[in-house]
Amino acid sequence: MEEGIISLDKKHIHNYFLVSLLLEFIIYIIITSIPFKDPSLLSSFKSEQSSITSQTIPVMFKDIFLNNFKVASLEVIPIIGPFFFLASSSGTALVISLEGGSYNVSGIAVFISLLLFPHSWLELPSYAVAVSISIYLIYSLIKIREGKEIFKKRLIKSLLLYGFVAVELAVAAMFESVEIYFEKTQSSPNNLLYPLLMWIPAVPALIFLIFLFHRINGHVKFRKKNVIPKIEEKLNQ
Repeated sequence: MEEGIISLDKKHIHNYFLVSLLLEFIIYIIITSIPFKDPSLLSSFKSEQSSITSQTIPVMFKDIFLNNFKVASLEVIPIIGPFFFLASSSGTALVISLEGGSYNVSGIAVFISLLLFPHSWLELPSYAVAVSISIYLIYSLIKIREGKEIFKKRLIKSLLLYGFVAVELAVAAMFESVEIYFEKTQSSPNNLLYPLLMWIPAVPALIFLIFLFHRINGHVKFRKKNVIPKIEEKLNQ
């Protein structure tokens, strides 16, 4: 039973994830490359950002995680999830472009700079997983005629993946909180160096999360060559 739940439709989810992640990066690259200027919107974003980054690490962690998990939860909902994924990705990319304009630099330069820090490589894939669950749930509803038992397994697998999204976003929020703390409390160049050093614990965290995702999504089985009969055949000759 458990093996069936874990291995069911692994190729579908893997493909959904890769396409969603690629689309997410394309959205960010295109929108951040376009210069936008809206002082009121930027001021509102800065005010909201300051209310989070001025807190202690535990409070920052809670606020960042809850906000990101709320976004991911909406992206999991069938039908509307993919549309919200496109809207949230576009909205965040727009804010990055606005922030770049406030520093008189290209928004895509700001986006690339964010990719230098580990929290981005933890957070962005989690949204791709979230929308993959939404697409998988739609697929499960379309295939509901295959039987209640299979549909039940697909729902359980979706819940396991949803739990994975929560774990990944929690890890991302932890790294982002510490990175912000270093940026706010350290003087140059340590305010940049210390956040970059977070890659040291981030690498094993990423490896663990990749392993966990593949574990939930299903085992990749390799065909083993049965060499024993061949050996016995040679011995008998």
